[in-house]
Amino acid sequence: MRILHLCDSLNPAGLGGYESHLHYLSKEMAKYSHESYIVTQSPNRNSPESIDHDNYKIIHLPGNYLEARKWVFFSAPEESRENLVDQLFEPNDMESNVDELKKQLLATIDVIKPDIIHAHSTYVVFNRVLHTLVEDGKIKQIPLVATIHGLSKPLILPSGEKTTDYNQLVQFCPFDLFLAVSDTVAVTLREHLSPIGLEHIVKRHYIGINLDAFRPDSKMKKKWDIAFLGRLEPMKSVDVFPEMLEILKKTHPDLKMVMTGEGSLRQSVLEEFSRRDVAYMVDYLGVVETSEVANIINSAKIFLYPSRMEPFGLSVIEAMACSVPVVTSNVYGPSEIITHEKDGLTVTPGDAVALASAIKRLLSDSELYDQIRNNARSTVQERFDIQVQTKKLVDIYTTLLAEKKVQEE
Repeated sequence: MRILHLCDSLNPAGLGGYESHLHYLSKEMAKYSHESYIVTQSPNRNSPESIDHDNYKIIHLPGNYLEARKWVFFSAPEESRENLVDQLFEPNDMESNVDELKKQLLATIDVIKPDIIHAHSTYVVFNRVLHTLVEDGKIKQIPLVATIHGLSKPLILPSGEKTTDYNQLVQFCPFDLFLAVSDTVAVTLREHLSPIGLEHIVKRHYIGINLDAFRPDSKMKKKWDIAFLGRLEPMKSVDVFPEMLEILKKTHPDLKMVMTGEGSLRQSVLEEFSRRDVAYMVDYLGVVETSEVANIINSAKIFLYPSRMEPFGLSVIEAMACSVPVVTSNVYGPSEIITHEKDGLTVTPGDAVALASAIKRLLSDSELYDQIRNNARSTVQERFDIQVQTKKLVDIYTTLLAEKKVQEE
């Protein structure tokens, strides 16, 4: 089977939920002789046409370089971005980009000849492209499935229109099936699809992780007391970390924390660490390679992921698989993963005092610590093993192919 995975955007730094998920999913699919291709927009003007990996190929489609211009915009300091808008974008950019990508994607499909097209949170660009190709009768024989990885977020189109990504998805909706990464996402997605009568095509399908890549490693020295790996954005609650460390400093002055990732709050959070005199407690590593994630997790005693609005929590299960106790949110996706005080601790997001209290509890209660670390891996083995989830996904593909064949007959 040939699967063409389609993403509006991939992080050019290479670390993120989609990137990690598709990397390990393609590796697992290759065990069953299935071929994986990841098609996305070029993240910069000199992106190579394709990049070969062991178990998949990434193919860049330039379109009108709207995606490349977007990354130029986000790489600029926040205070100068407003002045760049008129320089980088035109009101008709979206329509022009879709027109170009329609031709480029169709040519790519003609070469690859995929059995399945599997989109990943294509809220704005490739859902429009696929919608047009379906209406034109160009790909009506190929099943279209979309995994929705996130919750609805505000969005401003190049034309200046203010909308949300879910509203854009509903407006241009060519898919035969939606796979939601959690019950939280499934419920919200059904609410949006209900007005157009498509709530019945939503299915919750947890994504899994590679338990060989993410496993306890007793050889790794515990260099840090706590670790955070993720985007440095308000949604991830990283803005409360300075206050949290200031609280912890009173009882644990030698505590060490490691942080990785990039985002809009990077500079302000690092400056706040200094202002509160806790910068010495933090090792900030920036963006790290996917291959280093498990090593960093295993080098920490506790994994921190207190998101305000997390659709699932891939990083949470990665840490659990390494038998590193997790402190996370008691809402949205993480609440579907963690059972409080059994295989992790949950707190109300945005509460620095609660975060500090949970961390101190794990550091001081060895019995609770050992109980959680042992139960955590068992939970992932039972519910989030990528081998099991990949077999379920192949069954979904097979069913869609059979249904499409019946429709054609």
